[in-house]
Amino acid sequence: MAKSQTQITNEQTAAMGMDILSSFREETKHPMECTTALLLKLLDDNKDTEYGRKYGFRDIKTVEDYQKKVPVVVYDDIAPYLERMMDGEKNVLTAYEFEHFNETSGTVGVPKVVPMTEMQTDVFSKYNHLLMYGLLDENVEHDWMNGRAFCTSSGTYRTLPSGLTVGEASSKMADHIKGGKVALDAMIRTMYTSPLEGLSPEDGVDNKYIHTRFALMDREVRGLITGFYSVAVIFLHYIETHFDLLIHDIETGTISDEIEMPDHVRESLLTKIEPMPERAKELREAFREGTEGPWVKKVWPHFSYLSGAGGDGFEIYDRDLKDNYTGPGISNIYSGVTASEGLWSVPAGINDFDSIIAPSAAFVEFLPVEAGDDFSQCITLDKLEEGKTYELIITNLSGFWRYRMSDAVKVTGFYNKTPKVQFMYRVNRTINLAEEKTTEKALQITVENTAKEMGIELADFTVYPNTDVSPNRYDFLIEPKKDIREFDLEKLRECVFKYLCEANPVYYDCYEDSWLDKPEVYFLQPETQFLYRDMMVMRGASMNQLKPVRVIMNERQRRFFYGLRMDTVQI
Repeated sequence: MAKSQTQITNEQTAAMGMDILSSFREETKHPMECTTALLLKLLDDNKDTEYGRKYGFRDIKTVEDYQKKVPVVVYDDIAPYLERMMDGEKNVLTAYEFEHFNETSGTVGVPKVVPMTEMQTDVFSKYNHLLMYGLLDENVEHDWMNGRAFCTSSGTYRTLPSGLTVGEASSKMADHIKGGKVALDAMIRTMYTSPLEGLSPEDGVDNKYIHTRFALMDREVRGLITGFYSVAVIFLHYIETHFDLLIHDIETGTISDEIEMPDHVRESLLTKIEPMPERAKELREAFREGTEGPWVKKVWPHFSYLSGAGGDGFEIYDRDLKDNYTGPGISNIYSGVTASEGLWSVPAGINDFDSIIAPSAAFVEFLPVEAGDDFSQCITLDKLEEGKTYELIITNLSGFWRYRMSDAVKVTGFYNKTPKVQFMYRVNRTINLAEEKTTEKALQITVENTAKEMGIELADFTVYPNTDVSPNRYDFLIEPKKDIREFDLEKLRECVFKYLCEANPVYYDCYEDSWLDKPEVYFLQPETQFLYRDMMVMRGASMNQLKPVRVIMNERQRRFFYGLRMDTVQI
């Protein structure tokens, strides 16, 4: 039997991924040499930029020289340079050519922009895309090659007066292939179920409908690729709550009038669909008994893998996917530590929360978290200690020099001579009302242990550092999967307090000294976090970049979440 184009493309991509895996593993045998060579190349290439002249890149010959001469910076320090670059000025932070700026989601504060040079684009392509296919080829039965992936990604951009663009990198793919959008649409649909209208949506398009509609049309889907596992839950939940509408449209080859999108987008999509009564019959049978319990393999019988950020701060969604959607036996490729600013580590393997530092993806320094702002304690990857937690200071391939990411990682071991890490928390999201420094990880452990002991089916949670009361306290807002109208709230408060003190003993010390009160606990209405993300998307944020709100950081967030508390009666 002749191979399908999908199988041919997957085989070719997997072969490239295996080459990248092999090259990467060779680097892990001498990571310090690789990362030092990268730094010295960056310094030499950029010695005549404004930033390079200011800090004497020309005279820097060692890592130690670099650490002495170049300061650690945060975004506000380099924002004036970036504003000039957005106006089209060159040789400011980087000598490398670029046409596009990555933009962060801006869920807290003003969105940030990051130049996307060709070197940086290549790193994202190699390690966020191709390497995943190498891991699939190496670890998963090759039937995965016989079908496409359900991909939740999407990207849009805007053009600046300078002609440069700002947005998500994926939105620019059509600019780099012969044939533009038509060719890109054909190429993408050999690997992914969604058409270009879903992957690069226009304003006013119901993107969740497009992604899920086209995924459900294809019985042969093998996996799901997403940015964050929380986003995967959003799309699968959308199927649960809209399956009657979706199945009707699949059966009739139509797009319901309930779905919002511009007329020309609707017309374009209608050319790519046709009535599928047999598939609709299969889907009705799959959902005949509702959506209680795992249903993904009823819809896609050959479904075999998930890829995205699912470990570390996303364990709630990882478990939710396993318990309520996919069931056991699915291969997970958990993303490494990555952001709009760059990529620092790659997956260690299948079903492994650890990731491996990528020596040639960036030059990374590590600041022990207990060092605070003492940057003289920054060390390189060859000096890391297993079990210790460090904040990342990165030099990327796009002009960010010794940039403070505020991401903390824990060293969990070594692959050859290269450290393995797990993301722990965002340093700037630590709650610190009385020098207690409670991390998001500690909050997560507190809520998960509480939910387990109290028998709460947990969907999500957020925490507000309440300074409007004296003593100050934490307000935990726990979102269950179902309404809870009666509960032993006093026992719940004591349970949260117990596990919070276990997760961060300093909180108990602060309570004993009357600096902090015991936490208060509320229940949120089910689907509160879904509603918040929908609101942020309507305001222009990218769904693929939105992370769960673990700590309420501003008044808008406070008003939203407090406004969706449940009236739960004490029993």
